[in-house]
Amino acid sequence: MRTIALFDLDGTITRKDTMLAFLRMERGRAGLVVLLARILPQLVGERLGLLPADTAKKALVKRAFGGRPVAALEESAARFQVEMMPGLLRPAAMQRIAQYKKEGDRVVIVTASCSLWVEAWCRQQGLELIATELEKAGSCFTGRLATPNCRGAEKVRRIHEALGDLTGRDVHAYGDTASDKHMLGMARLGHYRPFR
Repeated sequence: MRTIALFDLDGTITRKDTMLAFLRMERGRAGLVVLLARILPQLVGERLGLLPADTAKKALVKRAFGGRPVAALEESAARFQVEMMPGLLRPAAMQRIAQYKKEGDRVVIVTASCSLWVEAWCRQQGLELIATELEKAGSCFTGRLATPNCRGAEKVRRIHEALGDLTGRDVHAYGDTASDKHMLGMARLGHYRPFR
């Protein structure tokens, strides 16, 4: 029976947050600074524990993607996969993924990042993806999440939804933050910050 290897993306496989890297590529440094300045109240409120955990992300998604054409952002995402992702990757993480693939194991990226900028890279690497989804209305993004943010206990729920019952399966998991601990806890082998 094949091993199922579950990898968090941001901070585990990559050295930086891919959402911020994508927005910086798409909008430039100044554009990213403006976006972040506009959600500063949500960032501060969240950090102080006054607002729920995903408040800042939802505000950023609304400002960054609301009303934007799907096709244009998908073009930017394809460019991101080629121009930016290679420079964000941790070589040791990619070597571990290559080892699993060589052994015929199933490798699944489980991330709070949106599939918009991760899906093309996963497809190119031959990896499965479980991610946060952006809501669409017609040919535009609404600026809302179509699924709950894929972090914490939601990661485990989404893993079971996509992969079924994993009881008795050889599951390995890799993560780097407290929000990955639920996923690490469900695995036979859980690796916390192994590539740093």
